[in-house]
Amino acid sequence: MFAARASSLVRSAASAGRWRSADAAVVVDNGGHVTPDFWAEPTPEDSVIHSAQDVFDAGVRHHHTANTAYPIAHNKTLRPYRVPRVRTQEQIRETLINAYGHLDEMMLYVHVPFCAQRCQFCEYTVVDPKQGTKNDVQDQYFDALDREFDLYADLLSTKQKKLAGFDIGGGTPSMASVGHIERVMQKMSDSFDYDPKTSTISIETTPKIAASEPEKIRAYYEMGIRRISMGVQTTDFSLAERLGRHDSEYLAKSVENIRAAGFESFNVDLMYGFPLRAGREDKWAYTVQKTIEALEPDHITLYRMRYKGTKMAHLQERVGLQQVNEQGDAAYNILTEAGYDGWTGKNTFSRLPDDSGCSDYLEKRVVNGIPYIGLGLGAQSFSHSTLAYNLGGVTKRLDQYMKSVDLGRIPIQDLYHLSASGAWGKFCSVSFYFGGIDLPSFKSNFGLSLENAYPDKVAFVLQHNLMQYEGNRLQMTKLGKAHYGGVIALFYAPHIQQHLIELPGGEANATWYMGDARIGHANSVTDRPDPRRPYVGNAAPRYERRRMMRSDPRMALPADWAETGGALRSRGLVTLASTSSQPSMIGTPFEFGNILFGGPCNQKCVFCVGQQLPAEMSPRNHRQWPLKNIGGFIDAMNATKTKRVILSGTTTDPQLYKYEGQLVDFLRDNIQNSHLSLHTNGILALQKLDVFNKYDTATISINSFNPTTFRRIHGVSSMPDLQTIVAVSTPTLKLSCVLTPDNVSEVESYITTAAEMGIRRIALRRVLDVKRGSQRVPIPNVLQNFEITRMHCGNPVYEIDGVEVTFWTFDETTGQSLNLFADGTLSTQYLLSEANPSLELQAEE
Repeated sequence: MFAARASSLVRSAASAGRWRSADAAVVVDNGGHVTPDFWAEPTPEDSVIHSAQDVFDAGVRHHHTANTAYPIAHNKTLRPYRVPRVRTQEQIRETLINAYGHLDEMMLYVHVPFCAQRCQFCEYTVVDPKQGTKNDVQDQYFDALDREFDLYADLLSTKQKKLAGFDIGGGTPSMASVGHIERVMQKMSDSFDYDPKTSTISIETTPKIAASEPEKIRAYYEMGIRRISMGVQTTDFSLAERLGRHDSEYLAKSVENIRAAGFESFNVDLMYGFPLRAGREDKWAYTVQKTIEALEPDHITLYRMRYKGTKMAHLQERVGLQQVNEQGDAAYNILTEAGYDGWTGKNTFSRLPDDSGCSDYLEKRVVNGIPYIGLGLGAQSFSHSTLAYNLGGVTKRLDQYMKSVDLGRIPIQDLYHLSASGAWGKFCSVSFYFGGIDLPSFKSNFGLSLENAYPDKVAFVLQHNLMQYEGNRLQMTKLGKAHYGGVIALFYAPHIQQHLIELPGGEANATWYMGDARIGHANSVTDRPDPRRPYVGNAAPRYERRRMMRSDPRMALPADWAETGGALRSRGLVTLASTSSQPSMIGTPFEFGNILFGGPCNQKCVFCVGQQLPAEMSPRNHRQWPLKNIGGFIDAMNATKTKRVILSGTTTDPQLYKYEGQLVDFLRDNIQNSHLSLHTNGILALQKLDVFNKYDTATISINSFNPTTFRRIHGVSSMPDLQTIVAVSTPTLKLSCVLTPDNVSEVESYITTAAEMGIRRIALRRVLDVKRGSQRVPIPNVLQNFEITRMHCGNPVYEIDGVEVTFWTFDETTGQSLNLFADGTLSTQYLLSEANPSLELQAEE
């Protein structure tokens, strides 16, 4: 053992989201494994222990969500552990050195984001084929990859590190020229200590490329690549056509060329879990059998369809747990009878003795948890203490990634310094690719046994025969495989388990068909779910819906799979004229519920939207208790399980509401686990500090720190004392700044001033005119110098010197909110000016 000193970033739960630097002792043994001091201090949410039964039930219910793609909702659940992105990248570099610097060996993944087309089921980072097929674009991308290799070589001295595994994936890496792949191979060899005798390299291709470009396949083998994987997905060619695949004529020739090139480790990918068509035979078993007979691959990997982030996201509601379990069992039986072997719960089967069927990179990642770095657009990296995502994973665009490496910056979009439980959760989730957890590897990596890390969860799976000890592994049983989502969720970090437990929707009574084999609480439920739409969820992030509406490179879905009825119908809701006094509602949550106030105001903002609304939509309610139709609002919030409530104004500031404190208490009492937010001008924040501190978050509208500009925009001279508010208040604060010709030139200084005060979130908003829409103030110059880190409701989000800045355009926003107007109208129109008092919400027929 030897001790190495390293400066690690540790999040202090007591510092309310701020980071502190701790000169923590990191003890590293001869195997490169570290002590608990290596991890970030857990947040309160990650310091609790959730009931194993509750977590298990949530995982089974959300079986489309609880899988190996850990973490869930990382922008929310891992946000407290996010390392700030600033121009110098000092903290990012420090954190990466702390995570990888001491390692003797690591692994590498290179992402090639090019495809001839983007398939309907694709969830991965793939650029628009119109771009990706251009030679100059590919040249520029591989130039950028070279520079990213160099950035890590300089930062981590990678030439001194043994490369234990290496994969080239995508996308379709074989879309690139042979010369580009040779460049990657050479750069890998120059940048790492690589011995081809101890590690094999894998690459991916398609039937069309393997069949029509045999010289590429031969070149891969000649340059030292020994495993090749081909995405077939299905041999039911009518289904393939619906998915945008046209491979039938290429399959036989592709296999011939692969074998002729010399490959003796040939894998075929198949996918299941697609919606079954009414009156049509399920041909999944035929696909598996036909693949074995016609293609004779050495390995077959089964991928269950993951709907989130795909064009088919809305179709998950048609696929129940019974279907995917029956298809998984059918494949297992066919494969084992044909001589293919695989652990229970493992998704890759091999007919080669003593061969997992996977690449060395994947096997060592899954079984041993060897840290890896991902290079390229949207690539993921994981160490025993960090998780990172490269730029481009959200936008699917090359320019941000290439600009970053041109500037000499590590092209990371999000870097998380994990708590110990967060790192355990990632390791365990990935381990379930093989259906279980390697016990010596867990103890070696994290310094304690799996049983000590998860005492109640391990006891639960053993008690219910969901897992069993097999040699050095804790492995799924067949019963555990049938409850896959529930089992894997038991090993998530507490914050992610909490998110899953609170997540609405899912498939109620998912295990009804198992009879006495059902586990725990499920035994008390006997009702069969709707066989047409068993699963209720919202798998498509709103940025994905937005991007698809504007420009989607994927071909249209067939009519019976197409998403119909607009955003509301896809959420299980529809707006209909009604004479009912109260709306009846079902469906998934809104972004938030909005309570609006009308009355006199203590400012006279030149852009006030409320002054543009019809008078009858914003009567005075600032002295009214109870608010008109507040009961209907509460019922609607609870029916849709929406937790976030914003108090805002149309013509007045909500802190001028006489019964503000009483309303806040009322909302807490009537909406379980509510998150209450205030949108205010801040003038009364200190005067009403006791009430202000009852909120979870607060957005303060202040459009300039320059007194002259402030007076011109707000119509008054009195500015809120923001510095004192930051110092004495408890809600998490955000600033809202409406851009006008008066203040657009001040944006950079505005962000700097806010950052110096400790503000970490800012919304820059374009002026909204209800008649003409958002006024097109150009994107401020300071934003053009930074990459978009993600999209929120269709709006770009940047990170500038540790401040998250959203550039907000109201009439292009894709969010859906529930609005209670001052006259009692309930509306789901995000733009208040489009609300219609005659429209109310009812359940979809």
